[in-house]
Amino acid sequence: MRPLLRQVAAAPLRSKPCHELLRTRELDVLLLRSSNTLIPQPAMRRSTQLSRGCNACRQIRRYGSNATTTLIPPEDVNLVPPEDVNLIPLEDVKWGKAKKSDPLRILFCGSDEFSCASLEALHEEHLRNPALIQSIDVVVRPGKRTGRGNKIIQHPPIRDLAKTLGLPIHKRDTFTGWNMPSHTNLIIAVSFGLFVPPRLLHAAQYGGLNIHPSLLPDLRGPAPLQHALLAGRAYTGISLQTLDDRAFDHGLVLARTPPLPIPSDTDYAALLALVTPLAAELLVQGLRRGVHVPPLEEAGEHALGPEESEGQGQEVREVVRVKTENLLHAPKITKQDRQLRASNLPQLWRRYRALGPLWFWARDRQGVRKRVIIERVAGEDAGLADVALAFTLAADMSSSFVFNLHAKQKEILVLDAAAYAAADGVGPSVPRLVAFEQDDNTAPSIDGIDISETANSAGQTRLVLWFPEGDSDVCYLGPCRIEMIKVEGDKAKPAARALKDFLVSVELPTIE
Repeated sequence: MRPLLRQVAAAPLRSKPCHELLRTRELDVLLLRSSNTLIPQPAMRRSTQLSRGCNACRQIRRYGSNATTTLIPPEDVNLVPPEDVNLIPLEDVKWGKAKKSDPLRILFCGSDEFSCASLEALHEEHLRNPALIQSIDVVVRPGKRTGRGNKIIQHPPIRDLAKTLGLPIHKRDTFTGWNMPSHTNLIIAVSFGLFVPPRLLHAAQYGGLNIHPSLLPDLRGPAPLQHALLAGRAYTGISLQTLDDRAFDHGLVLARTPPLPIPSDTDYAALLALVTPLAAELLVQGLRRGVHVPPLEEAGEHALGPEESEGQGQEVREVVRVKTENLLHAPKITKQDRQLRASNLPQLWRRYRALGPLWFWARDRQGVRKRVIIERVAGEDAGLADVALAFTLAADMSSSFVFNLHAKQKEILVLDAAAYAAADGVGPSVPRLVAFEQDDNTAPSIDGIDISETANSAGQTRLVLWFPEGDSDVCYLGPCRIEMIKVEGDKAKPAARALKDFLVSVELPTIE
């Protein structure tokens, strides 16, 4: 467990695709620093030349370049684990009795960078131990047309990797009417998105396996890491399960990693980079142990320890058990999930780390409705994180763009102004208001908060933004420092400049 605890977060991916991290063991560590006075400033990531075969790496880079906060670790800290470190110590994974397997002829189904890591690990095991893995065929989804005029076909990264490795490729967007290679005796699907039908699973001697980045049955679904961050989970993990013949992520769990701590203030890209090589190694270790060989054995639960018990000095462990009523589903992330609403504004920092750039509807001073995208959030100010700050105010309906404060609203803003002035990382600030709208949506939000709110007009709600007197570019929404904003039809700019046509001034009484 100790090597895992040292890997508190993954650093930027530099020039190597995720699936190469398993081979090189160069999994960088992001050391988190806390400050009671200053907000950590984000380090802009360097532009990187990525492997041509890794379109998903480009996607992670595109997300990370604008949407993640990276703290710079001390220069004298060695960020690379030793070459001989097992990413998942065998003694920390609860295995059943090792079983003998026939040589495996695998049909691998994958798509993104997460699945690329598993495919490359399997291929390396095939070269090293052909008695275990005799052959690998790869099923890929067809490429999607993109770019101007849809003239460019973007293939999933698994296809390019399979070509590089010289593996047989089968392009399928449906399994209907298709028969897999007759020699297949095990199907492995990792982040594939297409349901493998029962007739194929039953035709394979060992059925099917899947790697899922959560401690199943919690966070079933295609986006477990994002939902773990949205829910504020302190731990995640990786599960090796069978492919169920009726539903996604309902197979028998054959092995789990120990609970992996989710570092404070980490984001989706960093968490994905952390778990990707661990998932690939768990899959290979599972095949070595023969977990796919009948009779199948369900994995036991893992513990969170060890910790020293007071008085006895003995190791005690708290077993991770998630109550059935607390299980979360992890559905696919959509564009609407990234919309900011009055109900989820207090979770802005958490949502930004999980989902990347967020957006909301606003009206400028001419009454034109535009989409406003928050491109970069630097973090939460430690001195403001526990303060009950106002994110929105109800507007005076008598005038759309002249805001008259009521006595109660004045009191709220005066108290908030005092909180910002007292925060060393912020200092004296002035409030500005933005006409804030939200779409009518009766569905529950993805993190369990009810968002059944009616659409409002420009005169009903105002977003409260605070602008530090000594910093003309940034603004604060609650405790969050917002640095870059993109208004629909324009390029990304520093927050204050991007919103100059939306801001409405308010006069506050003098703070005594």
